[in-house]
Amino acid sequence: MTVQSIYIETPRVIVRRFEERDVADVIEYSRHDEDDAARRRNIGWEPNADSVLKWWTPMMTLTLDEATAWLSLVIEVKARERVVGNVGFNTQKISEQRQGMIGWTLGKAFEGNGYATEAVSALIDYLFSVGEFHRVYAKTSPNNRKSWRLMERLGMRREAHFIKNCFHDDVWVDEYLYAILAEEWRERNRRLRRA
Repeated sequence: MTVQSIYIETPRVIVRRFEERDVADVIEYSRHDEDDAARRRNIGWEPNADSVLKWWTPMMTLTLDEATAWLSLVIEVKARERVVGNVGFNTQKISEQRQGMIGWTLGKAFEGNGYATEAVSALIDYLFSVGEFHRVYAKTSPNNRKSWRLMERLGMRREAHFIKNCFHDDVWVDEYLYAILAEEWRERNRRLRRA
């Protein structure tokens, strides 16, 4: 599979590959309080230009099938003309089939506007239609209510509550796992269009 531009536009956001012009915005939305465990867990770079470029540059050319570890895309809010967070996924290829995990991070200042819901929904659409994924899933801490409520709003089902399976901040913590199948996503969208 060749490198794709990956440009997904919704009414309010654009989900796309990172560009060097995004460095300042990525630094800005990455800043978080020390006690913000969810953001600290999901941001793999330091809030400086060198670290952002080192982490994000490989994301500019990874193909869908090369994204076995992770491929992050930025969330740009059109009205603000700035990047406010990111969504991403990994690809697990089984024979000619694909499934994968998705995830997201939004800057604290941009929460509560529906940007994450819109961007994650667009990414799921992309993975099922363009990527021909069979299933997508996401994991989060039971304490991260905003994250698992977003998953539920998108029609994902809680498939598991893993007990102390993730080692984070020097302690074992629980995780929820949510998932949705391609046919369930298509049926959900058909119901929404009829409503």
